[in-house]
Amino acid sequence: MKKILILIIITFAVINAEAQHWVGIRGGYNNSDITIDMFNYRKTNSYSSINYGVIYKLYIDKYTGLQAEFNKIKRGFSYKENDTVHIRESWELPILGHGRLEFGNFIGFVNGGFYVGYTQKAKYKIKSDKSASEMPASFTSRDVRFEFGFGFGGGIGFRINRRIELQTEFRYNYGLTYLYKPKYKDETIKYIQPLSMQVSFGVLYKFANIKK
Repeated sequence: MKKILILIIITFAVINAEAQHWVGIRGGYNNSDITIDMFNYRKTNSYSSINYGVIYKLYIDKYTGLQAEFNKIKRGFSYKENDTVHIRESWELPILGHGRLEFGNFIGFVNGGFYVGYTQKAKYKIKSDKSASEMPASFTSRDVRFEFGFGFGGGIGFRINRRIELQTEFRYNYGLTYLYKPKYKDETIKYIQPLSMQVSFGVLYKFANIKK
């Protein structure tokens, strides 16, 4: 057991010595909707909002690494035959595998992995009233506030200097948990899962260099 522990510590130290550590901030545009009973037989409208957060990237070598984020995000939807927009304000933690290639000062990258989230607030808005603000709504025993899903996407970056990088990314998220507890016998709709598309922009700062 002691040998295994020592091996783990040595491995972590070697990886950390060879790694790049990046931290940054991000913000962008989020377009969200839902999928219903996996067939989308009931038509919905999407909801758009601004999202923001912080980024941490760990590169194990020049081409592969991990990306973690902590984001504040709003998702929502409305039924086409109904005038109410249902909105959820959440904290989200994506953990993504990350790969990139460099072309001079330009960088191309892809991300893929999972996210977990927690809905902090529920709101609603009347879509026919353009001046209406978002109003608070109460949670009920039906609401599922914890969320889990997967996300994937890609983007490009530009290195301003050896420690500062700009990036833009497109990402698609698909929720694997339900917004509401399913299988209510008196309801036609039983399964509602969230989905969203994000376009974001970020600025990152590098703390350590890869050893050559």
